[in-house]
Order: sequence, then C-alpha cells, then structure tokens
Amino acid sequence: MELCETEKSWFAMRATYGRNLMAQRVLEVQKIESFVPMRKRTVKLGRRIKTDTIPVVRDLIFVLAERDAIQEAKGKIPYLHYITRPEGGRNIPVEVPIEQMQSFIAVCNEMDDKADLLSGEEAHFEVGERVEVVSGAFKGCRGSLVKIEGKRSKRFVVAIDGIIAVAVSGITANDIKHI
Repeated sequence: MELCETEKSWFAMRATYGRNLMAQRVLEVQKIESFVPMRKRTVKLGRRIKTDTIPVVRDLIFVLAERDAIQEAKGKIPYLHYITRPEGGRNIPVEVPIEQMQSFIAVCNEMDDKADLLSGEEAHFEVGERVEVVSGAFKGCRGSLVKIEGKRSKRFVVAIDGIIAVAVSGITANDIKHI
C-alpha cells in the first residue's frame, strides 16, 4: 500500500536503548502526535510502595504523521527508526490503519491488571471471530476473540499485527456484536 506523501498515517517505530519517551517528548515539541503503550508498576522500596507508569515495550513508539514530516523528524532524532517488514525485496515501514490504532489506544488507556500485553512473536495468533464492543469502557473498539494458552477464558484482543497486542478479560457476550 503506497502512502500519499500528504496523508497522515500511524507508523510503528523503535527508539533504540529505551529512549521512546525521550523521542515522544521531541516529537511533541515538533507538534507530531505519538503514542507509547504504558502500564502501571508498583515497586516496594523498603517500607514504602511506589507506583509509577512505564512503557510496556522498551523501544516501541507509534507516530502519526505525514511521510515527509516523519522523515524530517527522524533526521533530528538519530535513535528513532521505522519498524519494517519485507515486501518485494525491500523493507517497507509498518503502517497501522487509523481505525486499528484508535481501538488499540482506547484499550491500552483503559486496561487494568487483568490485561495481558503480548509483544513480538506472542502477537501472532490465529485470528478468531471479529467483534465490536457495544457497551462498557471499550465501546466502539474492534478486535478478535481468542483463546490464549494458559488462560481459562476467551479474551478480547486488539492487535497491531506482528508488533504488539493487548488482551482483556471481563467482556461478556452481552458486550459484543459480530462484525
């Protein structure tokens, strides 16, 4: 799929050495939208308990921009690189459809300790029945119902194929409809 140079698209990218939050701040200054999947972490430090938010995947960042704008930004951020896939003997940057990214962001922003994040190879799974959530916190999100090995029940999954997926439990049959 060739992208028009003036059309915005989500690109899956890596900011090497765990610098995805640093890259996100630089992109923000340049007025370029980005998203880093985050999770809460609780750490016990002596008698104190500290809760903070950290990236789910150390180097992963999604960037919404026109191709020209992202190329210009990459020139100013030497540690920011496209995640690519082979196509026709070339490596093509991975572009994520807008609708798929919106669902992924919505689920990541609402996930709790019942969510499972699956990265890299774990994100490759047999595509189950495509569904849309019609009620609850994930209303409007589209994804698949899958069975994840080692889990007892089906999970609602929103995936960026081959990059990352988020699986959430607690969605009932009354909360979904067939697409």
